[in-house]
Amino acid sequence: MLINIKETYTDRVILKQIVLAPFIRQTKKVESVTEELIKDIKTALKGCLAYDGMGISANQLGINKSFFLIREDEENFRVYINPKIISMGKEKLVEKEGCLSVPRYNLMVSRSEEIKVSWQEIQNNEFINVEKTLTGFDARVFQHEYDHLQGISIVDRTCQLNRAEKRSLAKQLSQR
Repeated sequence: MLINIKETYTDRVILKQIVLAPFIRQTKKVESVTEELIKDIKTALKGCLAYDGMGISANQLGINKSFFLIREDEENFRVYINPKIISMGKEKLVEKEGCLSVPRYNLMVSRSEEIKVSWQEIQNNEFINVEKTLTGFDARVFQHEYDHLQGISIVDRTCQLNRAEKRSLAKQLSQR
C-alpha cells in the first residue's frame, strides 16, 4: 500500500513525540483493517514528515501496532503491516545509520545485504499478503524499521560501542 503525502498530509501539526530508544517496546500484530488503523497510519506519516525521516515504525510514536512506513519517493511512502523477515543473506555490510529514536547519533550497524520479506497491505479494505526480496539500501531500511517493531534500536545493534558504552548512551537518552 502506498500512501501519498499530498493526499494524506494536509497540516504540519504533530501531536506525538518520538519515543526514544530505551523506551521502544515490541508491538502487537494488526488483526484487521479499521478506521483506527488508517488514522494511526496517517499519524505515522505526519510524524515521519515532521521529523524528516526515511521511515518510521508505529511504536516510535507510541502506537502499539506492528506496522511501519518507508519512503518510496518524494511523494509516497509504503506501509508495511505485520512485516516478517523470512530469510537473510549471508553477505553483511557495516554502515552508519541514523534514527529518529536516537537523535544526533549515527552508529555503525551490520545488516544483511539481501533479505526475503513478507508483509500485509490494505487493498479494498482487506489485507493482502506481499512477499519480496530486498537488497542494498532497501534491505537496510526494512531491517532497521523491523527491529523497532521487535523492541530493538540501533543502540542495541551497533558494533562500534561496547556494552558499557551502550548502557551509557541508553541512560543519556532515557534522561531526556
